[in-house]
Amino acid sequence: MAWFLKSYHRLLPFLAPHRLIILAALGCTAGFVATTPLLAYMVGRLTKFFGDGDLRSITELAWETLGVFIVRGLFQFGQDTLMAKAALDTITDLRAQVYAHLQKLDLACFASQRTGDLTMRLTGDIDRLGEIVRRFFYQFVPCVLTIVAVVSYLIFLNWQLTLVTMIIAPGIGWLFGWFGTRLSDLSRTSQDQIADLSSMLFEIFSAIRIIRAFAAEDYEKERFVKLSDENRLARFRTEQIKAVQYPIIGLLQALSVLLVFWVGTWQISLHNLSAEQFASFAAGIGLLLDPVRMITENLNELRQADGSADRVFELFELMPTVLESPKARVLAPVQGRIELQNINFAYTDGRQVLNGVNLQIEPGEVVALVGPSGSGKSSLVNLLPRFYDPLSGTVSIDGIDVRNVTFASLRRQIGIVPQETLLFSGTVAQNIAYGCNLGPEELPDEVIEAAKIANAHEFIMDLPNGYRTQMSEGGRGLSGGQRQRIAIARAVLLDPKILILDEATSALDNESEALVQAALDRLMKMKGRTVIIVAHRLSTIRDADRILVLDRGQIIEEGNHLSLLAGGKVYASLYNRQFERTPA
Repeated sequence: MAWFLKSYHRLLPFLAPHRLIILAALGCTAGFVATTPLLAYMVGRLTKFFGDGDLRSITELAWETLGVFIVRGLFQFGQDTLMAKAALDTITDLRAQVYAHLQKLDLACFASQRTGDLTMRLTGDIDRLGEIVRRFFYQFVPCVLTIVAVVSYLIFLNWQLTLVTMIIAPGIGWLFGWFGTRLSDLSRTSQDQIADLSSMLFEIFSAIRIIRAFAAEDYEKERFVKLSDENRLARFRTEQIKAVQYPIIGLLQALSVLLVFWVGTWQISLHNLSAEQFASFAAGIGLLLDPVRMITENLNELRQADGSADRVFELFELMPTVLESPKARVLAPVQGRIELQNINFAYTDGRQVLNGVNLQIEPGEVVALVGPSGSGKSSLVNLLPRFYDPLSGTVSIDGIDVRNVTFASLRRQIGIVPQETLLFSGTVAQNIAYGCNLGPEELPDEVIEAAKIANAHEFIMDLPNGYRTQMSEGGRGLSGGQRQRIAIARAVLLDPKILILDEATSALDNESEALVQAALDRLMKMKGRTVIIVAHRLSTIRDADRILVLDRGQIIEEGNHLSLLAGGKVYASLYNRQFERTPA
């Protein structure tokens, strides 16, 4: 059972909090198992009374048997319900801890994982482990204890006959291991393929418009069918092994029964065993058949679930690269002064993105970052809320190193309006007040006021249920401009002292951009907040206090719109190219 301990010992910490329930369930199991040899004993007595034609004794035995089955039923009910509760509670705890661990990971970790695969591990794989926990205590342990109890009774009746019966057991045990190893390997392959399918489906459904636009339906269908067929073959090989296993095990069991009758007859002829005892012995063998079969099935399930256990606990091995210091303190309300000193940054693939960047932004200043794709604009702003940490250098707010404050207190003071806004399941009001635990029927005045500032109130009131309208997945049904205005309303409600606009209007049409830009202008002017704009459309940053031009991870130009145009360098080139004109 080394493979069992290797695969499932990691579940023990999650079982420990529920040990009292498990112990109570095992107590019921012990009571259930203790009654099993009584059934074999009663069969022997029945044989004797039947042979004697003793109707009265048979009637009394029937009542005794009924009482035994009632007691067994009560014990079994207690075992099943308690074990189901323990299994469900354990898996709920496991899922919660896995989810909590994933929430601690930084963006670099998520960038290396497939969303569909993570979803599969948190749902299908953990559910399978829950079923294994339930089966282990609900079926496997009772069956093992039943075999121990019945075999002990058989040894008491006739040890020679029991010894002969058990000769074939090592062969069956070896076959269990042989079949189990192959089932485990095939199961892991199948589970990985299912995860691949899940990731593919997520990718396809997310990009359905592009697939339609490129008439790539047949191509995607071929990819899906190919992966589905590979999974079918792996699962079919699993069923083939099972199909071979059960007849072989059944044959060995049949041979053991025939051997029992042959040796039993021999023992009766030697007067070492009575007919009544042999009937009881045969009944005991019959009581062993079902537990042996169930152990076979459960061993198969345990081996097949090896892959699920590995896939779930592998998630705990993912470690964040951005860690909150144990001595981190809460960041007090800030003025919004930002300073980056000698910042060097590279992603996990080793690609250098920022090289020796130095930058100081004063409270209330509006600073825009421009430059070609890959120049480091988004990477630079991602350092402020510590989505990533630099390889070297210091990022500070109001003179405080961001590595010395808690994530929550830091990020609550930094509002972000991204290029693509994702809306969550829930009402429009809950999306605006995201993170505030707003009920589905609640509608604080602050939410309405934030929506008005964000130019969102009018279109929200046109929705079927206004602010209480339930959002579909990702905010489908709303235009890009409408989703952006809800994102702006979020930022208004958060009221951050530092605001990051990460190409917030680059994906919008002209009409939507005008509405969103007007909302952004209002947001930027509220309470003199510090604003950093990552811009692709240079028309949106003409009024910025300062414009920084980045190229290859370095700040190569700095000034306001007019001074940079007059300089005739990179910014002027980008601006003139965008507006299709030559410099004056």
